[in-house]
Amino acid sequence: MAVYDIARGTRDFLPQDMVVRNHVEYIIRNTFESYGFQQIQTPIFERFELLAARSGEEIRESMFTFVSDREEYALRPELTAPVCRVIASGKLSKLPVPYKLYYIGQCFRYCRPQAGRYREFTQAGLELMGSKDPIADAEVIAIAVKTLKNLGIDQYKVKIGNIGIFRGILEKEYSDDYDKQSRVINNIDHIMSVWEKCDAIKSHASFNQEDFDFIKVETESLYRIQEDIGYSGEHEILPVSDLGGGKAGNNDQQLKEKATDRLNMLSLAIESTYRALWSKENIVSEKVAALLIDIARMRGKYEEIIPKAEKLLSGTPTLDALEQLSQVSRFLLSFGVADFDIVLGVARGLDFYTDTVFEIDSPLLGAQKQICGGGRYDKLVEEFGGISIPATGFAFGFDRIIETFIKTGKAVDLAPVSVFVANVDDSCKFRAVEVADSLRSSNFRASVDLLGLSLRDQLGYASKIGAEFAVIVGPDELKEDKCKLRQLETRFEEIVPLSALVDKIKDIRKSGK
Repeated sequence: MAVYDIARGTRDFLPQDMVVRNHVEYIIRNTFESYGFQQIQTPIFERFELLAARSGEEIRESMFTFVSDREEYALRPELTAPVCRVIASGKLSKLPVPYKLYYIGQCFRYCRPQAGRYREFTQAGLELMGSKDPIADAEVIAIAVKTLKNLGIDQYKVKIGNIGIFRGILEKEYSDDYDKQSRVINNIDHIMSVWEKCDAIKSHASFNQEDFDFIKVETESLYRIQEDIGYSGEHEILPVSDLGGGKAGNNDQQLKEKATDRLNMLSLAIESTYRALWSKENIVSEKVAALLIDIARMRGKYEEIIPKAEKLLSGTPTLDALEQLSQVSRFLLSFGVADFDIVLGVARGLDFYTDTVFEIDSPLLGAQKQICGGGRYDKLVEEFGGISIPATGFAFGFDRIIETFIKTGKAVDLAPVSVFVANVDDSCKFRAVEVADSLRSSNFRASVDLLGLSLRDQLGYASKIGAEFAVIVGPDELKEDKCKLRQLETRFEEIVPLSALVDKIKDIRKSGK
């Protein structure tokens, strides 16, 4: 008989996994709804042109596509575009703005599976549409932070920027070429990503296979760019063959030193390569390129960075974007969010962002540390044929949130039932069913013996599944409408009237005895 394995890049979630996932989803859902957001659900697949319209290049190239009825479709790689389609269709036109919508759903991308990166994954996010006020940006960031706090996740880093600063500078040279602006911004996003990843890997006590793979992929990518443009600067690089591919477990000191040298080289080469590319293709002048990089390097606390940025950007058409960023920061303080950094190089990897952008990382996840990202996209609904409506939002990588939550060590009750109702003999089975049903009516998770086990084996089974209590129904106790209530961990047992069983269990839980 054939044995079928799971598809690459997907996972089965067993009952104990789903207890944790449902617990986390419950907290996320309740947090979103506490701010007045309502759930929306869209199809798992959409027309390809919708999903490709304003996604980043990486997403466009990684979609699962298929043809049906002579139309090309794709499994959704993210959920903002489908929500924008709903708004553009006018289906919510009778509702007052702002629209406050949230979603929790599966997404799909064709990628090389690795830790924290799967072909099927879940996004949990929200979209706030209809307000251009900086308070809206601050609220969605505050909701993301509040969600983490409600989950008991206290190790995270919030980074906030404004992509309008880059667009303001680039529009001066390319006022009508939005795609060319986006290309440069995506390049800057890549530069920032490589800088941060190199710094993170260098801090590792030892390098793993994923670290070596990153070095190899990024080196080969830059090598190809340099070869295409005829690069001959001081940071010219060669292929990564001398690292030997970084076999797992092969982490001797000499190899680590070579890898560290390569990381240092990447940090320098990534900037000089893109600046050479911009110059070669006459995308931006050297002066503008230098300014863009200087902006990308700026990071720190609000009180420190805003004055420095004002000085650096004096005389450029970016002060409105900088003022927006300042207002968002001040509103965040009003929302009770004080622990955040201004990082002007945060650019995200999608073409549709227009102003405020932000990311949240967790050091608990190592290299794959980003758990949330979002920002403002005021033109997207209009580009999908809808009304002109400002919008902002974010999405959690739900699977990374799960991983982060698990690493906090927070306890979740994995037991399928809290009370197991055991019977002494066959004469008590019918009454055991009735007792279990009455417990369920009082919101207890309860179960009975389905295998005809002895009383001893029933109690052993109840312990194995993690039940907190066992209710023992026997003929002698039933004559007086009573039962035995046993706390399985302590084995403390007492006779309890059936009419008082629910209250007795609640009292024990309340007292902690």
